[in-house]
Amino acid sequence: MRYCLPVLLGGVLLAGTPAHAEAPKLWKAGVAKVCITPEKPMWMSGYAARTKPAEGTLHDLWAKALVLEGPNGQRCALVTLDLVGIERSLAQGICAELGRRYRLPRSAVLLSVSHTHTGPVVGSNLNAMYFLDVEQQQLVADYARTLHRKIVRVVGDAINGLAPARLSWGSGAAHFAVNRRNNKEPNVPKLREEGKLKGPVDHQVPVLSVRDAKDDLKAVVFGYACHATVLPFYKWSGDYPGFAQIELEKAHPGAVALFWAGCGADQNPLPRRRVELAEKYGKELAGAVDAVLHKRMKPIGETLSHVYTEIDLPFADLPTREQLVKDSTAKDRYVAVRAKMLLEQLAAKGSLRGT
Repeated sequence: MRYCLPVLLGGVLLAGTPAHAEAPKLWKAGVAKVCITPEKPMWMSGYAARTKPAEGTLHDLWAKALVLEGPNGQRCALVTLDLVGIERSLAQGICAELGRRYRLPRSAVLLSVSHTHTGPVVGSNLNAMYFLDVEQQQLVADYARTLHRKIVRVVGDAINGLAPARLSWGSGAAHFAVNRRNNKEPNVPKLREEGKLKGPVDHQVPVLSVRDAKDDLKAVVFGYACHATVLPFYKWSGDYPGFAQIELEKAHPGAVALFWAGCGADQNPLPRRRVELAEKYGKELAGAVDAVLHKRMKPIGETLSHVYTEIDLPFADLPTREQLVKDSTAKDRYVAVRAKMLLEQLAAKGSLRGT
């Protein structure tokens, strides 16, 4: 019998052991964190209706790295980020440098964002949503370069901290995620009270614990399938995942808590739009993780493997140049901006990518 931890399904598989087997003690783990809160008031990502840069900080944003070394000597790195997303070219550049510096192949690196909507715009990610002046464009570009350096550095710090560790996993539950397609937001409190919420949800909270030779918690990795959209304002924050990580690190001094976002595109934390609700959901999620940590968890076995594959998905009909020229003057500014971007690609490369 084998168990597979969902936390690293982006490319890394940790094989478990049968419940009756003795837990192996040949793993090594290293963990590190670095603050990635922007130093200047720059544009925030997540919501298209943004009209100004950030105005302060509710709590800091973090990049955190967990590096695991299996009994076979293979290594993998999980990097979690309090960001809404990062662009493909930035991810490729980071992974390429991690390969050069630390001999981590692409298949051994998993970059994961929490999808907080109160983080900064990063590089060209979602750049069709925003209309930035030259100063803000420069801040966004500078931030992406700084982020690249910090991620490479934090992975290196985690590698330098590799030490014998014991890995185990389990699963809990949190119930604040609501299917946003099937339930009208104003009706959610009443529907929840009546037990009439509709639509598919995934309330599982997968947990990976990493303990050192003294059995002290060194790192805890956990996930949840829900948008990080409680907070609508102009202050930097990790939203409910940020509060959950803060609670766990407060409850376990010396440990680093890392959050990864599950498949929650159709899930919202409801009700929302108040700081106290973000704190409440963060505490609920942290409590679910803590409950798992205080139970007997399943030990991770001796197998570490990783794989990475890209699949080209062909588009349907690509827009013609004539159509793009027409769209570039559309009243819908998002349609217009996207058309102009595609016209630039067409001019630079002679064609649009078909996949």
